Amino acid sequence: MAPALPVACLLVPSLALSVALAERTQLATRPVVLVDAERVRVLDCTPTAARAGVRGGQPLREAVALCPALFVLEERPARTAQAAEALVEALGGLSPLVEAAAPGEAYADLRGLDGLYPERAQLAEAILAAACVAGPAPSAALSPRLGLADTRFAAHAAARCAMPSAALAVEPGTAAAFLAPLPAAWLPLNADALDRLRLFGITTIGGFAALPAHAVQAQFGAPGWRAWRAAHGDDPTPLRPRPPALERVVERAQSEPPLVSREAVTLTMEQLLLRALRHPRAHRRVVRAVNLRATSADDRLWERTQVLREPTGDRMRLWHAIRPQLEHAEYPGPIAALTIELGGLTAERGRQSSLFDAARVRRREQMNDMVRHLKVRYGLSPLARMVEVEPWSRIPERRWALMDYDP
Repeated sequence: MAPALPVACLLVPSLALSVALAERTQLATRPVVLVDAERVRVLDCTPTAARAGVRGGQPLREAVALCPALFVLEERPARTAQAAEALVEALGGLSPLVEAAAPGEAYADLRGLDGLYPERAQLAEAILAAACVAGPAPSAALSPRLGLADTRFAAHAAARCAMPSAALAVEPGTAAAFLAPLPAAWLPLNADALDRLRLFGITTIGGFAALPAHAVQAQFGAPGWRAWRAAHGDDPTPLRPRPPALERVVERAQSEPPLVSREAVTLTMEQLLLRALRHPRAHRRVVRAVNLRATSADDRLWERTQVLREPTGDRMRLWHAIRPQLEHAEYPGPIAALTIELGGLTAERGRQSSLFDAARVRRREQMNDMVRHLKVRYGLSPLARMVEVEPWSRIPERRWALMDYDP
């Protein structure tokens, strides 16, 4: 039995371009660019176009001048979002702890799956098979790549190095050697930090890892220190799984022919809200956030998220919160599909005050409620608490540690 690797990264590089090419496979080897809805700027391009000097962010006129035989495709945000969700759902079918890091990039915690998949190859085949059959029909042509490793960054690098529709595993204890020859541009740093590394002449992850830790932290701060640890195969960045299905309710509606009036869209969304509140998972529970999504007939996307100040399960209060979003929306065209998602479902309906020291208890409850609210909005707790670790140490940083405050 092969050693278990706890982190999996399922990756589709250039997801938006891959989705646009999925129905035009004959263009895969041709110079193709993906442009924005205004057809002004290049978003992505195929390797053939890149060899001609075309690059992302370039004006379309300049790209056409560099490569006159260029094929121009418009982005399809709705299809891209659907394909990204399909990848996440594929991982969710095997592991309950899945993080959607970016469109086309998802991570899963694989701990505990050894009994179901004794061999690593069986687990990799199961993940890739699920990713190829999930979602829309062209998703099988996306050729996802799978990386398996001890840490998040090593799994991501392995996925980028893997062949299309194949898996690559980084054996335990070999992550630093595997990462050393890879480009420094893959490090989890912002663009300014990567530009500074290029100015310093550092082109590989191994060159970055060879720098002293104190010098890296002085130059790049806490993100640089985390990247330095990741380059040594000790990535401290945790997986942040999305809420389980029990904490959200999703309702969808298709329209044929597409809806062309704002009143029809608003009425349909109100019916979806009623249907979502009647769902068994929403029974006797309150809602913290509502996500609204409208897909046009040409696969353009309109999306808004409304985080409620006070959780509620009342239909009228929810409708008053989301109705202004619909009344002032600028839809990209006739609407073919509508989706509403009730998120952050909780059973909390009231507060029981304490007979003793009521003011202190009330402040703590208010703080806990604020943290839950911010966690729904930003995906993580913004507060930390101090925990005593080594009170006998003469070094202050070792006496205490900071841990996420999660009520």
